[in-house]
Amino acid sequence: MSQAKQNNDHPNFLKRELPEDSELWLEEKSQQTLDYLAAQNLEADKWLNSSLQEQLFQEIRHRTPLNYDSYPTDLEYFSYFVRHHEALNYPQYWRYPIGLKDNAKCYLDINPWAKDENYFDLGDLAISPDEMLLAMTLDTEGDEQYQLQLLDLNSGEITYFDDLPPLTSDIIWSEDQSLLLCFPLDDTQRPWQVMVLNIQTGEQQVIFTEEDARFWVGCSKSRDKQTLFIESLSKQSSEYYFVSAKDPLAPLQLISPREEGHEYHADSLGDTLYIRSNCQHPCFSLLSVKKQHTPLNKVQLIESAVIEPGCQYTTFEGFELFDRHLMILSRDHTLGQQHLFIKSLNGQLQHEFKAPLPLVSINLSDNPLSNSQLVRLELESFNQPPALYQYDMANQQLDCLKRMPLNNTDLSQFSSKQITVPTWDGNTLPISLVGQTNILDSDKPAPMLLYVYGAYGDALDPWFSGSRLSLMERGVVFAVAHLRGGGDCGEHWYHQGRLGYKENSIRDLQSSIQGLIQRNITSPQQLVIQGGSAAGIVLGAIYNRIPELITGILAEVPFVDVLRTMSRPELPLTVTEYEEWGNPGNIEDHWRIRHYSPLDNLRLTAQDSISTDKPLLWIEAGLNDPRVQYWEPAKWYYRLQQAGINNVYLRTRMDSGHAGGSGRDQSYQEIAESQ
Repeated sequence: MSQAKQNNDHPNFLKRELPEDSELWLEEKSQQTLDYLAAQNLEADKWLNSSLQEQLFQEIRHRTPLNYDSYPTDLEYFSYFVRHHEALNYPQYWRYPIGLKDNAKCYLDINPWAKDENYFDLGDLAISPDEMLLAMTLDTEGDEQYQLQLLDLNSGEITYFDDLPPLTSDIIWSEDQSLLLCFPLDDTQRPWQVMVLNIQTGEQQVIFTEEDARFWVGCSKSRDKQTLFIESLSKQSSEYYFVSAKDPLAPLQLISPREEGHEYHADSLGDTLYIRSNCQHPCFSLLSVKKQHTPLNKVQLIESAVIEPGCQYTTFEGFELFDRHLMILSRDHTLGQQHLFIKSLNGQLQHEFKAPLPLVSINLSDNPLSNSQLVRLELESFNQPPALYQYDMANQQLDCLKRMPLNNTDLSQFSSKQITVPTWDGNTLPISLVGQTNILDSDKPAPMLLYVYGAYGDALDPWFSGSRLSLMERGVVFAVAHLRGGGDCGEHWYHQGRLGYKENSIRDLQSSIQGLIQRNITSPQQLVIQGGSAAGIVLGAIYNRIPELITGILAEVPFVDVLRTMSRPELPLTVTEYEEWGNPGNIEDHWRIRHYSPLDNLRLTAQDSISTDKPLLWIEAGLNDPRVQYWEPAKWYYRLQQAGINNVYLRTRMDSGHAGGSGRDQSYQEIAESQ
């Protein structure tokens, strides 16, 4: 594994004092802070081209039909679909008895609730097993603290559970109809318990508590509806328990005790557990054991029956169980392409799924029934909108059920392709490109928006954007650099861009920029880079190191004050992310983070020999953001402003959080603004 040189030769290497922070006042939501943020919003408004923004907003709004229904999904008794209407900012939820479409009725319309809220998010919807009750979670602040409500689908009566603590968005029904599983948050907004709520008596019982602050808890249900899984996950370790879905108050059964570095995921079919684990191979394998043989230590798990062996050329990313079929999703390590295989339950290959599009993302859609040989897949590419397909796993028949509609758009003018550039240490980095075909084939540099992330092992698989078409129609090429730290080229790609190897992510972006310019695909005067959240690290580093090679940066809720945030365990995410970035309480971690943390490496003084002629920088923040606190982007802006850099703007969403505003039109407005 390659390693960029770290800055451990600092004269104060053995000292861990934090650099001076003169902007602490921004961390208080005082009137002074709110007034300051509001004033910067006004400055951003003045700079924006409001007529172009309105034009882009109207293009986005008119491109996607505003009146359409999703394709229905069948449960046991009803078919369910979502209805969008041009006059409504939020969708409606409809259903009808299976086979009786003319009897469709709206069972949930959140528009009357949302109209009086500045922010409104419907986190999760969970239909009871008898399909007579609807449990749902709501967030009206954007802070990702949800409240639970229960709707009687016959009477329309709503039950409120105001005595519950703040919850995650997720909820799961037991199969006995009377119990709901939900997940309370601790003081750092970590899901740390599994609570069972009796909806008839209101009784609350905690069945699992996770004391280790690195681990988050959750729950899932097997597709055959027999088993509930309680999961406790850190960035690098896992622990699973199971219990009957009909009796979640029964004693939990441990599958395998946690060990540092052992990641696994469990599902089941009948009395057999299927376990994706890295205990045999770093790129994961699939094992099977009988429930009665648990718990298993790591050695026993290694000796279990192998359904899907590990492979050095691919990463085994996930699996889905059906009564007669096993779906295996893997990713190759060369260009990061996904591959879907249909196998028997013992792992025997039946065939590989052949996607009808090149450079395609494969996503499993709603498939609630385990006894079906028909599976729904959602496929999309950079230049083709999402389409819902039904795939017959036995007969290899693929049928398109519904395609995302578009108005006034000729998609034939666009194409996509993938190129590679060399990295500083001899690796090959994939870059995806999409734009007008004649521009992609041209030998002249084109305007480019380069999107990046590179963290948590998340892969940037091809995704379609209707709003992006407005840029491409104007001659802009959209590009994605698949940086290390993401999972774009498999598990090893992730590990080469985390902890002591985070510098690789930054240098990968630098290699991407230099490679695109050297190949005359774009030029420094035409290149804008975009990213959000954890991508703030690489965006901020590029702003500090090679500002002359770009003309602008769009930084959405950027994580840029890495050293100070990771030194504060009382903040949300900090402790669990020690395994991603490091713990500054450790001397080496402290200086490694300080070496790249954007706010600690601003080159603003005369001795840095960096002029104030910086790229245009547009920074976005969410006042109620629990993931990246609003003060991080605000401090970045404030320091640049104080240094006399004028072409930097701060937009703070005063009523929302990490994901921006809620509702269709507000979302479209924010997209138009950033474009």
